[in-house]
Amino acid sequence: MPGSIRVARLFGIDINIHISWILIFFLVVISLSETIYPDQFPQWSRQKSLVVSAVTALLFFASVLAHELAHSLVARRFRMSVSSITLFLLGGVANLTREPPSARAEFFMAAAGPFTSVLIGVAGILVALSSDALLPTVPSLQVVGAVASYLGEINLVVAAFNLIPGFPLDGGRVLRSAIWGIGGDRTRATRIAARGGQLVAGFFLLLAANFFFGFDLQVFGVELGPNQVQGLWYGLIAYFLFNAATQSLQQERLTNIVGTVRVGQLMTTDVRSTTSGTMIAGLIRDLVLPMNLRAIPVLAGDRLIGLVTIGDLRKVEQDRWSITPVDES
Repeated sequence: MPGSIRVARLFGIDINIHISWILIFFLVVISLSETIYPDQFPQWSRQKSLVVSAVTALLFFASVLAHELAHSLVARRFRMSVSSITLFLLGGVANLTREPPSARAEFFMAAAGPFTSVLIGVAGILVALSSDALLPTVPSLQVVGAVASYLGEINLVVAAFNLIPGFPLDGGRVLRSAIWGIGGDRTRATRIAARGGQLVAGFFLLLAANFFFGFDLQVFGVELGPNQVQGLWYGLIAYFLFNAATQSLQQERLTNIVGTVRVGQLMTTDVRSTTSGTMIAGLIRDLVLPMNLRAIPVLAGDRLIGLVTIGDLRKVEQDRWSITPVDES
């Protein structure tokens, strides 16, 4: 992903951080230190809230990384290569070099991430409950309980969000694997799951509009009032989901079109070349203009010594074409 920097390597997989991750990291820290922790623990100093918030944010993103590593390690189990994991504005993404080879492989790979988030979430809640029980005798456990409680709840939210049945979310991939496994047609399964992803994107867009303009809307009995910040986040999620689902449809169509085409059917076998010492004017007159060539191999006898392209020729002034050999272009 452009704009990413490598920060680590785990299990042979590059761990990258996109520049947008820095923004979301600080937003999480600000949200925790300015609102969540001060409301829950008003006796904490501002400095303490800020430090605990930074630690919580780092642990949250470590759990997001664990989610993506689960996908990656299961993918490897099914002989799918994973080039890298990138943390960015909306979470994380594992970069696979190819699509899953079977419905079974996709199901287990897709389910591994939410399953890991659920495990982390349950563990966090159990630690928080244990800390609260011991709090009267060990007051220092208050910080542990606060961090564990937040991580537990947020990881369960991450698992639930990712299980929404819209491609390319994990739930959409699970849906595709089920349809693929039952019908045996990956193209049809991809089309259905991707359309589901577009519908989910539309739903989030409606939520974003409601938060921006304050429509009288209720979802599962919850009233949703004006909130421009939440509207922005839901709008970004809608944009991401719709684009990803649409690209998945386009990629599947392209694979169906060219998937059975051999390279030999597309390549040019009538290759025209020129010799070392040929003047640029002659090359343009005899090959470039009449044959609309974009690149011409340059030979010295039977040996290839280079390749001259249109870009190379444009670097030479036109009044020098008749005296400049292709070797110098």
